[in-house]
Amino acid sequence: MTDHRPRENAAERTRTRTIDWQAFSHAVIPPTIRQWAIEVSVATDKHRYEPGERVDVTITFRNRLPIPIRVRTDSPNYWYWTVDGFREASQVPRPVPDRPAAFSFARREVKRFTRQWHQRLQLSEDEWRPVDPDTYTLAAGITRSDAVACGLVDHTVIEIVD
Repeated sequence: MTDHRPRENAAERTRTRTIDWQAFSHAVIPPTIRQWAIEVSVATDKHRYEPGERVDVTITFRNRLPIPIRVRTDSPNYWYWTVDGFREASQVPRPVPDRPAAFSFARREVKRFTRQWHQRLQLSEDEWRPVDPDTYTLAAGITRSDAVACGLVDHTVIEIVD
């Protein structure tokens, strides 16, 4: 006896069973848990530097949960880094689109970024000033107005010595 039912192909079976887990978790998980789920850390290769020495900065974002997480941001630039409050060691204002976005993480995903700071601050589009020996705070966080209150920022302190 032959089976006369229409056959489903593998793509159709997959499409009907696929769930957008990021959208699902975003709809079900409360914002406070989504914010807690993302761990932010900033590290440098060492804590003391000679004047003019390059500072290697590693910024890590980690989803602590075994489910996908999406965190709302105030900008399509999901995250930022600063030196003593100056974004990307720059004092020159940069235009940033004024629209919200979402920083998405797969389950237990780790996103790692590296940047270099050459111990200079930008004064204008083409003028940079070297910094003096002192202590400096390097920070990074998710681009949100409430990032500090939500625990979505981390920092480390380095020292430039003569």
